[in-house]
Amino acid sequence: MTLKKSLVATLVSTVMCLPAITAASEDFSKRFYVGIGAGSSKLSPEARGDVIYTVDEDTDSASKVFVGYDFKPRMAVELMVADLGAAEIGPNAAGEISYKVAELSALYHFFNLGGYENLMGRNGLGAFFKVGLGSMDNESELEFTRDNDIHLSGGLGVEYATKMGLALRGEIEGFDKDAMMTSLNLLWRFGGGSGRDDTNGGLFSKGGAAVGGLVSGITAAGDDDDGDGVPNSLDDCMDTAEGELVTATGCAMFGGVLEGVQFDSGSDRLLDSAQVVLNDAADVLLANPSTKVEVQAHTDSQGAAEFNIELSKKRALATVRYLILRGVPAEQMTARAYGESKPIADNGTAEGRKANRRVEFHVMER
Repeated sequence: MTLKKSLVATLVSTVMCLPAITAASEDFSKRFYVGIGAGSSKLSPEARGDVIYTVDEDTDSASKVFVGYDFKPRMAVELMVADLGAAEIGPNAAGEISYKVAELSALYHFFNLGGYENLMGRNGLGAFFKVGLGSMDNESELEFTRDNDIHLSGGLGVEYATKMGLALRGEIEGFDKDAMMTSLNLLWRFGGGSGRDDTNGGLFSKGGAAVGGLVSGITAAGDDDDGDGVPNSLDDCMDTAEGELVTATGCAMFGGVLEGVQFDSGSDRLLDSAQVVLNDAADVLLANPSTKVEVQAHTDSQGAAEFNIELSKKRALATVRYLILRGVPAEQMTARAYGESKPIADNGTAEGRKANRRVEFHVMER
């Protein structure tokens, strides 16, 4: 099938713009996908002038292949080529006219049964619509003309996606005025992160972090008035409960804000200094397998509340993934994302916003 020069130019310009599109939504786990589909078409060639004919068969089998790119929580771009079969032209089966199309479309995912959380990861049951530009190629032994080399297309679909990246999609699409296709499609998303809640045994999210220091349970020499295993000469927190998990300076490791757990601005990538802190936290959890902890991720109030809640989810996931790589069992951790909803300082100042961008770590069970 031959694509028209104008369509090719459109495709090239779209591909060139992808880096800019990508940069605008770095918090979303962007992924490519590929798919195949099959179904049926309805074809309605139109008679012109004094031509006398009948459409003896206006339906046929159809097939398609497509590639796409999810670049925002609700948005994707997709390139598709399809063979729509042929319409049989009469009277007396005088001939047939075949239809092939190539389409470049923008998809908008407007609904997900699991809400925005599942939408971020393309999980569960959702619905979308699509609009695009296309090129149609027809062949026939009969004389015919095509009105438009480039046409508008549109469609509506439902999709059920699994956490493994596989999805089943049903669609109905229209091409110009005389062709429609109904199809059932199988697609697979790959690359990037999932941005979803399937990490470590299917919990919504899990995480962990810690104030830097040595693992607790190592009693140093010297007086230890609060019995936390850290001598008075090194203890910055002299009122911790006996047996409480503490840092090398004697302060509660899992009882509040975790100093040092920081991320790149606007993203879920842990800084190297945060990894040092989390290494200590992993050691403590591994040494205390009966201890279960909860991560509480928070942001400041800059940006949209929806963005901030998703950012805190992703940061909790990034934290727990790191700890699991260090050997901590998933069963020891549960996470909560609060976004901007629980500030501990004034968001009107730079110092206050910095304090609100935090990870807290709390013991749930010992």
